[in-house]
Amino acid sequence: MKSRLTTITMKIALLFFLLLSAKFVTAAEEPSIPALKAIEKFGSITIADGSSFFTFSKDGSFHSGPLSQSGRTFEGHWKADGLKFTVIATLGWLNGLSKFDDYRRIVFVIYDVRKKPSAPHPNLVDAYFLIDELVEIPKPAAAN
Repeated sequence: MKSRLTTITMKIALLFFLLLSAKFVTAAEEPSIPALKAIEKFGSITIADGSSFFTFSKDGSFHSGPLSQSGRTFEGHWKADGLKFTVIATLGWLNGLSKFDDYRRIVFVIYDVRKKPSAPHPNLVDAYFLIDELVEIPKPAAAN
């Protein structure tokens, strides 16, 4: 009787260990990869700073907006050189008045990114980034 109880206890312990291991495997994070590789792989990436999101799409388009119900928006295009992503975009406001032809240059420095397992926003990634520059610019010739 004692050996049978030991066998059952060991089976239960093994089952618990396997279930616990499976949970860790399914919750494992993807490895960090360079932002440009992530854009190629996923079609776009979205980074966020707690108040705004910034989406870089594979076709070179850029979109930004508030994470809440109102705030600034940017629509434009990006080009990358290593870790630097330079965006030329128009500034607007969600739920507010916008000036026509209000252009900005934004330079992001985006380090390696990691895909979040379950993100509320499509292709939201964990990333350390900084906005190195945000300046008003004249209307670009290509925008005519």
